[in-house]
Amino acid sequence: MICMIVREYPFNNSDKLVEKLRREFPEAVSILAIVNRRSDNVILDGKEYVLYGKPYIEEQLLDCTFRISARSFYQINPTATEILYRKAIEYAQLTGNETVIDLYCGTGTIGILASRHARQVYGIEIVEDAVKDAELNARINHADNIEFFAADANAGAQILIKRNIKPDVVIVDPPRKGCSKDTLNAIIKMSPKRLVYVSCDPATLARDCAYMRENGYEVRDIQPTDMFPGTVHVETCVLLVHQKSTEYFTVEYSPPNSSYMEKLPASATYREIQEWIAEHYDGMKVSNLYIAQVKQKHGIIERENYNKPKKEGGRVPKVTPEKEKAIEAALKHFKLIEN
Repeated sequence: MICMIVREYPFNNSDKLVEKLRREFPEAVSILAIVNRRSDNVILDGKEYVLYGKPYIEEQLLDCTFRISARSFYQINPTATEILYRKAIEYAQLTGNETVIDLYCGTGTIGILASRHARQVYGIEIVEDAVKDAELNARINHADNIEFFAADANAGAQILIKRNIKPDVVIVDPPRKGCSKDTLNAIIKMSPKRLVYVSCDPATLARDCAYMRENGYEVRDIQPTDMFPGTVHVETCVLLVHQKSTEYFTVEYSPPNSSYMEKLPASATYREIQEWIAEHYDGMKVSNLYIAQVKQKHGIIERENYNKPKKEGGRVPKVTPEKEKAIEAALKHFKLIEN
């Protein structure tokens, strides 16, 4: 596909240009022009004209056929894409019973590949033309267990939350800027067992993984793929796993002093503690790890993995005196510790 971004159409000698392109590039089956008069960095916006052939091309990937239009995202290296997407599906650990959410789904590639091994898949994509391609691709590949929404990642996730969709796996493939904090918070709220993060920018990937780690997810595996040989860019697939325990037991407990227990409410969430501190300490941010350290100091039992290094010989960051004081004030406010 050759797509020209132009200010006007037709332009001088446009017919001759198309003829020359067809001679120079006989493999081109689609030549398009998009009229864009914007002055910002939005490129593929405006009326589209088909100058030769079809308004789309088709690509074969892992025994599936994908139709791609000019405005649809699709990985440009077909050989490395197979390696990358195989790894993403491997990380998802699908058995046929899972619910999967594919955020930033583009033309539906990863979601449709996942649908062959999952019970139900939901794809979210902000570009409406890409969603149309994704829906068509689902029909072409007989994927009848996938549903697409035209929305940005956070808004689409909120739609699924309102529908009480509880995913086992979330797959994200965001642009270079990574996931917004709202999107990450929506994923945290949905609490999938596994998060598969496909990234084209290691810096924003590291930022987002750090945020997810603060909110109960552990990085289990990382696989870079050289999608762009000869450049500084690299595509990376990461598996993050929720650390919520799946084993529970019950004990009977009778407090020695019932009046003491009456003064202490059941609990306060990490989010409530963080919001209270931000409100009363000029926007101060504290991590779950720091809260856990202070709670442990005061005898409030915490999950063991919060205060242990991920690697043998590693170091765990320690809460600063300033933040420790703020956390203790929040714990007193919520009556988790005595004044």
